[in-house]
Amino acid sequence: MVPLAWAFRLAGHEVTFVAAGDALAVREAGFLALDAVPGLTTARMVADFKEGPAAERLQQPLESVSQEELERIKPLVVAMWDGYVDGHVRLAERLRPDLVVYDPIFTAGPVAAAKLGVPCVAHGIGVGGFEPSVFDEAPANGAFLRHGVSVPKGIETIGVVPPNLEIGPRPRWSMRYVPYNAGGLLPEWLLDESDRPRVAVTLGTVVPETHGLGEFTPIIEAAESVDAEFVIATGSDETAWSTPLPPNVRVTGWVPLGALLRGSSAAIHHGGAGTTLTCSALGVPQLILPNGADRHINAQTLSARGSALTTLIGDLEVPLIERLLTDEALRATALEVRAEIEALPTPAEIATELTALYTPDALRPAV
Repeated sequence: MVPLAWAFRLAGHEVTFVAAGDALAVREAGFLALDAVPGLTTARMVADFKEGPAAERLQQPLESVSQEELERIKPLVVAMWDGYVDGHVRLAERLRPDLVVYDPIFTAGPVAAAKLGVPCVAHGIGVGGFEPSVFDEAPANGAFLRHGVSVPKGIETIGVVPPNLEIGPRPRWSMRYVPYNAGGLLPEWLLDESDRPRVAVTLGTVVPETHGLGEFTPIIEAAESVDAEFVIATGSDETAWSTPLPPNVRVTGWVPLGALLRGSSAAIHHGGAGTTLTCSALGVPQLILPNGADRHINAQTLSARGSALTTLIGDLEVPLIERLLTDEALRATALEVRAEIEALPTPAEIATELTALYTPDALRPAV
């Protein structure tokens, strides 16, 4: 959401994020933020989700789930976040915005908009979307019932992928995905020309925190046999590893992913929406090792498009990494996807249209 928020600010509008946990890092992008759930951590969220009433059903491997079953699961996914809704709604009511832009998986945005009588717009986060109609179904409708409001009518969605990558109904707007990975101090070696291909490696932030650095072991073992430089971005350094690393594997502290990818020939990652779309926006071929949530959907979609390879991390073998680095059709398709993303309207263009449609003056009846 940060690029769209920047566009609103540059157009002269006030922007405040109501968020919690890791999302409060949006302050680093120069925005005001309100903490809706003080003390919330990733570990606590994972624990809350595991104790939820639908936890067992939601933990089944999604790669084997049909599209019909995925649609039935969506209300359960929305309900997972219900425990965090009320704090967000309370702060939004005090803030009294003219427009609410929200994550389509989280009911706090439309609940607050309904209570305040202001418009709301869903901001997509990947290739698979959650239509506002899911909020009409139990148990996704819990927050609406609790607050005594109905789901707002006519909620529109901003997609962040080209239409040919969208799963489900096409959103009203398709916006160019502009990578935002926070700021950071770049290591000088990132500017060096490498004498062999550089491969960026990440498993996101949640998996290393909840499962440990051992999750990287299959990648490291395969990397040792490949003539390439592998850069593992984990936020930790080499001292955190219990065994010596191969000479062609480098572990770096926090580096904004976009900056790392701009000097990389390819990427190996977990399939998170942000990582997948950042690679796509920069035209980088991907090897996706999906490990839960919507990551199998992202992997399957990009694999079908021809810009990514995919396998489970336990099945990773050296030939697949070598193909990632040598498959010219894969690289050409990754560049095609980048061009499709770059052809979409910018966040500034979308902000201008949203302002024209939803500001108080625009909504006031003509006389």
